[in-house]
Parts: sequence; structure tokens; C-alpha cells
Amino acid sequence: MIKIRRMETYLSPQDAERFTRLSRATLLRCVKRGTLTHYRSSGNHRRYALSELRALRDALRRRSAAATQGR
Repeated sequence: MIKIRRMETYLSPQDAERFTRLSRATLLRCVKRGTLTHYRSSGNHRRYALSELRALRDALRRRSAAATQGR
């Protein structure tokens, strides 16, 4: 049996900000709370996994949609 590993895409903090429309400070707060993980590149730069950013963005959209329906 052949095991296939999915290649993960990582974004810089600047690209992560654009993708999620969250500030860098908010992204770091999410890391401190444990809702997001950052990784360090070989040059010691932060990188965020695209799959985690997608999940965070989608969760925030669902939360926002639920809040607007409750009005």
C-alpha cells in the first residue's frame, strides 16, 4: 500500500493577514489562545498553515452569520 502525504501550504504573516482579513495582532492572539498554530521556517520566520487559516476564516464567517441572524 502506498501512503500519500498531502503537501501543506504555508503563508507568511502578511499573506495570512490578507487571506483572513485579520490583523497580525489578532492572528498572534489566536495562536496564544490555541485556535491557530504558527510554525517557524528555517530562517526563524513565522508561517501559518493555509488549512488552519481556512478553518479559522470559515468559523468566523459562520459566527458572524449566526450573529446577524439573531438580530
